[in-house]
Amino acid sequence: MFPLGTSTKDSIVGILSVSWPLSAIKIWNALSKQSHNISYKATYKALQELTEEKIVEKTNNEYKLNEQWLKTTANTALEILKVYNTKYGEKQLTVNITTYKFSDEFYRLLTLMLLNSDEIRLASKTPALFIKKESTGSYLRQEYTKTLWDKIKQGNKIHYLFSTDLASKMIKQTADKEAVEKLKTLKTYPNLQVRHAPLHAVVTMAITKNSAIIGLASPSHTDLVGFIKIDGPNLDEISALYDSIFANAKSVDDFIEQLQLT
Repeated sequence: MFPLGTSTKDSIVGILSVSWPLSAIKIWNALSKQSHNISYKATYKALQELTEEKIVEKTNNEYKLNEQWLKTTANTALEILKVYNTKYGEKQLTVNITTYKFSDEFYRLLTLMLLNSDEIRLASKTPALFIKKESTGSYLRQEYTKTLWDKIKQGNKIHYLFSTDLASKMIKQTADKEAVEKLKTLKTYPNLQVRHAPLHAVVTMAITKNSAIIGLASPSHTDLVGFIKIDGPNLDEISALYDSIFANAKSVDDFIEQLQLT
């Protein structure tokens, strides 16, 4: 609905869609971490305009999205979708290809998917779940990691696949000693299954019952150019493909052993 990076106001809506309420200074800090060359004055001006347009509401000097605007926007979209489904069939999959300037748009959608699902399948070339550099980058990346940990601790079912090659390389380059300890901690959650596979076998993706995103990405985040977003009543075939890759991946113990041997 609001692809991150197209304008300051769109980016503010993106931030407030995953974390709220936030003060103007916190929103400005979040924008700055997303590589926006923007002043606090410009951020405040955008917030004032969004408030006047009734997209954002302000309470006690903090901002959040206007719920009435969200309902109206959602209802309009649902009415249009209803017409399309009537014409083309109720079980039609909706597929969108989105391009973006900032890789953080991927994390914004990941966070929303986590918030709206009790079970999710994730695959990441550079895992934010246990690598410090990946989990403490931008504001939206931090929100994604925090939400993922909340879901794990709440007992939601999570499958997590990561790249052997890149994870090992990043841990060694940054001397991230905490990563191995975090990996050992992950084993204590029975609802969380974590495995690793060679880079060529890992496609950046997230899958829930009715929604999936597949990244069109090279190994480096700076080279991310877009992703495919799929919505539909049944994504069993996509889940089955993920499960097949996951079943042939290796255990966390194997990864830890490799790190210690090298």
